[in-house]
Amino acid sequence: MKTIYLLLLGLLAFSHGLFAQRIRSQIGVNVVPLFDKTVEVNASWTNSPNYDFYFQGGYTFPRHYQKNKNDFEWQYWEGKSSGAYLRVGGRAFLNPNRKFRMFLGVQLTESYFKQSGTNYQVIECIVAPCYPLESAAAQKNDRLSAGITGGFRTNLASRLTLDLGIQANAYVFGKPDLLNNTVYVPGVGRKTVQGVASIQYTLKGR
Repeated sequence: MKTIYLLLLGLLAFSHGLFAQRIRSQIGVNVVPLFDKTVEVNASWTNSPNYDFYFQGGYTFPRHYQKNKNDFEWQYWEGKSSGAYLRVGGRAFLNPNRKFRMFLGVQLTESYFKQSGTNYQVIECIVAPCYPLESAAAQKNDRLSAGITGGFRTNLASRLTLDLGIQANAYVFGKPDLLNNTVYVPGVGRKTVQGVASIQYTLKGR
């Protein structure tokens, strides 16, 4: 959580410097995480068509994870996971005057999530049914990741734009300990590569 606070302080200081200039600012939402019960909002600032700086924040609503009934495992976990994340980054637009403006950027993401549920351990027995041993299992994770993003931007209307692309992230200080391999890590996903489909509205500037 300390990294999240530091990212917020850096963002506030950075925004104060930007707002002292003539800038173009946008807000938007990335629709891709919605499929994993995650709401991601974003904001970007720039005073040049060649680059912008952005901030993204998201919340993953509690979701239940259970064992695949078709798979046999001696030990497994079932429970809920939820969390939040903050991301800061910057990107360059390689052809800013075209209809489809290609971009490439770098970013830092701080993810925080908690898992709580039950561990099950299947034991061998002679007479069925064999009930698994149960024990409570819960933990919190706080992970920093660095990544790159690439794609293109196009105009949908005079103040409405669409960003389409992908982002790839790598954990800086090691992977989180997942109690279930299918758990969605806020800001990173189940895999380290995610799609981006962000609709942006221009608040100020052109």
